[in-house]
Amino acid sequence: MALSAKERKQKQLAREQEALRISKDRTYPYLPTPFYKHLENNGNWSSVTLCFDLMGIDPPEFLDDRGPAEFADDACFSTDKDRDEAFQSSEKSIGRAEVMVDLLFDAGMELALIINKFKKAELQNRRAELEDVDMSDPGNRKEALETAATIAKLLEELEKNVRRTVPQWRVKTL
Repeated sequence: MALSAKERKQKQLAREQEALRISKDRTYPYLPTPFYKHLENNGNWSSVTLCFDLMGIDPPEFLDDRGPAEFADDACFSTDKDRDEAFQSSEKSIGRAEVMVDLLFDAGMELALIINKFKKAELQNRRAELEDVDMSDPGNRKEALETAATIAKLLEELEKNVRRTVPQWRVKTL
């Protein structure tokens, strides 16, 4: 059966996305100084380590030019081929830093989602508890309605997304 124009376009976009994923950053040929050397003289690295220190996590160290595949836990991959494929577009210490940015974003988004679901569930449970409040007492009724309105506003806020502007850290084009 022939594909529709929409299906052909979706397949084309999927192929292009895959090609971008496996392609190397276009800036690599123009970076003669290894990233880890750059960090030795970059005072802003302390801003990164401060964030990790505030989280109680040991900050990453860039002591040499090894890439991300050298640091990934073996438990994440079933074969060496899987490891090579996962990091094929990232080279040396700069590639390791780029992968860290990607994975920190992924971890942050997942943690935000977990927190969001937790708060929604707890607020909905609290709202359900309000249904059992004795509404015959005007004081209880007023307090329950105010609490329900506050919970509704909080739930509405939790439906929103947060936007942050981030500088581009990878340059890949077809």
